[in-house]
Amino acid sequence: MSNRINDDLSTESVFSLLDEAYDSGMRGYYLFGGEPLIRKDIGRVVDYAKNKGFLTTMNTNASLLAAKAEDLRNLDFIFVSLDYFNEYHDFIRGRNGSFGEVIKGIERIREVGGTRVTLVATISTLNLDAIEPMAKLARDLQVGISYNSVEPTVQSSFEEGRTESPVQDYGLNKEQLRAFYRSLLRLKLEGYPLMETEYVLKHFTEGKSWTCQFPKMFVYVSADKKIFSCTYDHTYDLKKGSFADYFSSRLYRNHVSRAEKCNVCVRTCVRGYSYAYDLKPLNLINLVEDGKILYRQRI
Repeated sequence: MSNRINDDLSTESVFSLLDEAYDSGMRGYYLFGGEPLIRKDIGRVVDYAKNKGFLTTMNTNASLLAAKAEDLRNLDFIFVSLDYFNEYHDFIRGRNGSFGEVIKGIERIREVGGTRVTLVATISTLNLDAIEPMAKLARDLQVGISYNSVEPTVQSSFEEGRTESPVQDYGLNKEQLRAFYRSLLRLKLEGYPLMETEYVLKHFTEGKSWTCQFPKMFVYVSADKKIFSCTYDHTYDLKKGSFADYFSSRLYRNHVSRAEKCNVCVRTCVRGYSYAYDLKPLNLINLVEDGKILYRQRI
């Protein structure tokens, strides 16, 4: 999805892309942005994906969640961005009323269906004090919570690559990042509803190297039908090719090879996905326990 609405695919084009993805063997559909709820047809897109056989997941800032919750009955999981445990979130996001929209949106999505909810807190120097209070808020709301730290992001287009400016302006230094992971592990062991597994968090605190399998599990597709890598170092135009062509290309194979040795990603979820791919026994045991956080939610 994109805030460049004129670049977005038509509804029928999205359906066609989902058909091709399904035929290529994909079974999970994760909508993110920009802000996916900006699309007027978002309910139809989710319905089509679910009826096709996809597990449906969305990441949203929740600004439109309460208004569009009725259209999202077929959404299995939703990740809601929330960076502070009170209205200071509005300051971080640069818009008044954002905190209230998140709380209202969560309540509304639970009223209309069985969507499981997880908060996503992006930790920076602006909210380093919010790690534990955010975990308490998730517990009180009876939802899961996952944490990121500020990282490089895409520039105005995927072809331009990524920019380090968010990290330079608000990122955690090495010591703060180590303390961040230690805090998450402590909260996990104290029983807060963190979606990161204990196994993953222990390895982050210990500084262990790992093999990233993310490109073997996920493929990013932009609003204008271009595949882009997680490091924003290449794109592939699906208007001129197909998923099958991309997955058999040297471009993809090189991406997989580079990712396996990358070891720079600070995202706990990416390491978690990689460990799941590798079928690491202790991580799988942890995943079963973490799944209970979602399936015990009040709906």
